[in-house]
Amino acid sequence: MFFIFGLNRKPLGKENRQIQRNGQLVNAIITVYKNYFELFFIPLIPLGKKYSIYIPHTDEYFEDGYFSKIPDDLRETCKDAGRTY
Repeated sequence: MFFIFGLNRKPLGKENRQIQRNGQLVNAIITVYKNYFELFFIPLIPLGKKYSIYIPHTDEYFEDGYFSKIPDDLRETCKDAGRTY
């Protein structure tokens, strides 16, 4: 099926950070995405940034989305990483 318009997200960057989680200092991989409204696969209107965070030590994965949310303490870390992109 061919779609003329739609929503798409493109990765802007990936960053490793050390965060405090459950009383330990662990590594976290933060990925920053930019949402776009597309027309014929050409991004036209930027809609904002979304974040995902993966903590390999505890195998936790969080992302912004319609059905999932990032905890507030990790959201500030993600926003801080997103300011560079």
